Amino acid sequence: MIPKLIDYFVLKNNCLMDIISWHKINAMPLCGGTYMPDTEYCLYFKKNRKLNTNYDTAKTHYELPINVEDKKKYKHPTIKPLNIIKNFIINSSNENDIVLDCFCGSGTTCVAAKELGRRFIGMEINPEYYKIAVDRLNGINANGQTSIFTDFEKMG
Repeated sequence: MIPKLIDYFVLKNNCLMDIISWHKINAMPLCGGTYMPDTEYCLYFKKNRKLNTNYDTAKTHYELPINVEDKKKYKHPTIKPLNIIKNFIINSSNENDIVLDCFCGSGTTCVAAKELGRRFIGMEINPEYYKIAVDRLNGINANGQTSIFTDFEKMG
């Protein structure tokens, strides 16, 4: 898909492009005669848009472990690191903007948007992941545990 996306956005629509990578320093060694799936890519296309980057958020390469604890806590096989998603949101939006995630999964993007003062729309077709995402936004993990440190503004 990467060549098709580059062809469409860069060559046909004159967008600028960045490739952001997450190198998983603890990837599962299940090669099976192929290269190890230790890197994920995010293609970022923009047209006439300046990012809100700063030194801390302008990274295009992350070397982080797979967050095994979040996988267990939110029961999603491809959960992304919250800090990477937060950087994407900081760089691409302002407070009160709306962040759209059409493949919401366990809700990482929605949680990041909420924590950063953005409004959000999350869509998820899988009812189990949808419930996990909604619970997570309400401070409840997939095992039914509640965090007393989530949504503390509502308690005041």
